[in-house]
Amino acid sequence: MNTERTSQYAAAVVAIATAEDAVDAVEDELLTVARAIEGTDDLRQRLTDQHLPVGRRLSFIETDVLTAAHPATRSTLAMLIAADRVGELPAIADEVARRAAAAREEEVAEVRVAVPLDDARQAALKGALERATGRKLDLKVVVDESVVGGVRARIGDEVIDGSLLRRLSDLRARVGA
Repeated sequence: MNTERTSQYAAAVVAIATAEDAVDAVEDELLTVARAIEGTDDLRQRLTDQHLPVGRRLSFIETDVLTAAHPATRSTLAMLIAADRVGELPAIADEVARRAAAAREEEVAEVRVAVPLDDARQAALKGALERATGRKLDLKVVVDESVVGGVRARIGDEVIDGSLLRRLSDLRARVGA
């Protein structure tokens, strides 16, 4: 989802992060928080519940989890909470990542894996995806327990599904089971 409002918020976040020389940190931290909010019903409910006072929702930013975050990340989250736009954070974070990658002449590749990858495996995966697509990529790895072995990558509108579940599904289709 890329609305004009999402685009404007993302542009503002990128401008602030650029001024603070923290684009990479803000980009990564916002994506991490956005994925946490998407994956946790309770957290999403607490941050989007307009019946809770804004001050109570803003207390999320002062949690131990976010104290190490860059001040620009925390300011962005505060702005979105106060404006009742936390529900749009995933789309805004995706647009921030896309804009930051474009500034580096890269495209975002969101890769979902079942278990965390070490740096060497991430580098190897990035190289393989760059060779397969012919594009320079900014790899964003998301641990997703629904991925059964292998990886599932989304690069723009293109999806590369190398998960074990997908391969088994393809095999079933070929043998007519």
